[in-house]
Amino acid sequence: MTSSDATVRQDTQVSEFSMAEDLHGLAEVRAWTRTTLDGLPADTIADVVMVVDELSSNALRHGQAPYLVRLRRTGDNLRVEVEDGASGTPARPGPPTGTGGHGLTLVALATTAWGQTARPDGKTVWAEFEVADADG
Repeated sequence: MTSSDATVRQDTQVSEFSMAEDLHGLAEVRAWTRTTLDGLPADTIADVVMVVDELSSNALRHGQAPYLVRLRRTGDNLRVEVEDGASGTPARPGPPTGTGGHGLTLVALATTAWGQTARPDGKTVWAEFEVADADG
């Protein structure tokens, strides 16, 4: 490990939340996200909570257990990761309908980047934000 690797790791803050296996747990995920992001501007927290909610509800609807939400902050970058145990079709925006289909479009609009990474035991859907503390 180089000294720059050590610096990056020291500056990275990681928080994780294991989700319940039903949609009723989404309120807990949203509350955890708000608490974890305390100190960021209110509009940033609102955007991140919306993205966490969308990615988490998609994992619960279309994935399989276990479910994990991770917030990884390095400097002015915040990465949201939602893991589930299902492999398969990548997440992508679907056609909007009267009852849905807008979520991943909103994720794309609210973030600097988003995507999906396959893992041997499932997948991770992630989204990135540029963030700053409320006072800076």
